Amino acid sequence: MSGVRSRALPFALALTGVAAGLLSVAIPAAAASLTSPTWTTSKTATGATSATYKYTFTTASSSSLSSITMTVPVGTGGTPAVASVSPTTISGGTIALASNTLTYSFTAGAVATGTAVSISIGGLTNTGTAGSPTSTITTKDGGSPVDTGTTGSVTFTSGQLTSLGWSASNTTVGATGVSYTFTFTTATTATVLNPITSFTMTVPPGTSGTPGVGSTTPVMLLATASLSGNVITVSGVSLALVGGTAVSIQVTGLTNTGTAGSYTSEIATNVLGGPVDSGIAGPVSFTGTLTLTSPSSLTWATTLTGTAQNVVDATPADRQFTASDQTGSGAGWHITVSATTFTSGARTLPNSGTFVMTGSASSITATTAPAVTCNTSCTPAINSTTYPVAITTAASLPTPATVFDVAANSGLGPMTIGGSSAANPVGWWVVVPGSAVSGAYTSTITVAVVSGP
Repeated sequence: MSGVRSRALPFALALTGVAAGLLSVAIPAAAASLTSPTWTTSKTATGATSATYKYTFTTASSSSLSSITMTVPVGTGGTPAVASVSPTTISGGTIALASNTLTYSFTAGAVATGTAVSISIGGLTNTGTAGSPTSTITTKDGGSPVDTGTTGSVTFTSGQLTSLGWSASNTTVGATGVSYTFTFTTATTATVLNPITSFTMTVPPGTSGTPGVGSTTPVMLLATASLSGNVITVSGVSLALVGGTAVSIQVTGLTNTGTAGSYTSEIATNVLGGPVDSGIAGPVSFTGTLTLTSPSSLTWATTLTGTAQNVVDATPADRQFTASDQTGSGAGWHITVSATTFTSGARTLPNSGTFVMTGSASSITATTAPAVTCNTSCTPAINSTTYPVAITTAASLPTPATVFDVAANSGLGPMTIGGSSAANPVGWWVVVPGSAVSGAYTSTITVAVVSGP
């Protein structure tokens, strides 16, 4: 990458060879609408005990939150217990079941827009009534609703499918042209007078594409597939199947979710009167890579005055990183920066105290960290780096300095670090000594994202 040189000023600093995004493997009025609210159950049998319900969604508003409510089917019972919660900023809470509403309460704290939330509640007893209910999820600040949304349905039946499984021909997040295969054994006999007319299978939120029906057992010549939300429906069938029949259905033409994770699939068989058998298959893990996009070059310019100056890169586009952890490992990650000596011909700037990164474009001594914003959905990064960060240069093999450090089980999904319009952008600073001689100084800077905190 070429250096940037300012000819209009008597003194300019330029950067060459910035290695952007190197992957190192060593690498409230009315309530707003929640994004992608879902709920799943570990058991679909009516009356089943010790079931776990999992709720996921992405926040739509930045707000202080203290509780989240989730409706459940009438007749749900048991002694609910918190199984897992993310992000950690809302963990450590308590759960209560009253009537048909679960309430998760926790210590009030700020939650940013675009935060991916997951809450798993165990110890539940399913409703005794067959059907396909949805769940309404509401985030609250005290008693005031902040965001709300309605999930897709979960199917409860008395007949339970067995030998359930599902697989994907490609498990890379965002992969296209993927086929999913669902397998199971029926429990209830469907007669010629009341045959199976469709099958439904849930898929990860964010799955897209134009689904078609591939190979099937038994053969379903006229079957068609459609995708609505996170549910694939295979229809155009009329099958009289005895209980205990093994079924396999391949659905083609899909594009995987863009969010790494492990996903189960709820499968149900349906007659004209509604669902007959159901069950949970999986999970299947979808993973991707850890990526980083950093500025392609950095530029500083000033007029020499004979006194020391702190000069910030004034280019708006240079004031951010974009990172995405789609590995699904939850191992955490960190960003490192190394730089060679700033050199103009035979002249150099000091290796110590010259190059600094902060979370501010107005103060070289600012102790604030760069802001973190989710790009649609993420688990915000928990950053333990102390600012400002001094980056010591060297003529060769400069030592990398950690400029952003992400704790395990945070920083999952796509996000922007800093940003030209953020309250705390990434600030790139150079200290120009009063004794500096006019010239164009260059440095090679390498930016890497490294797995692990």
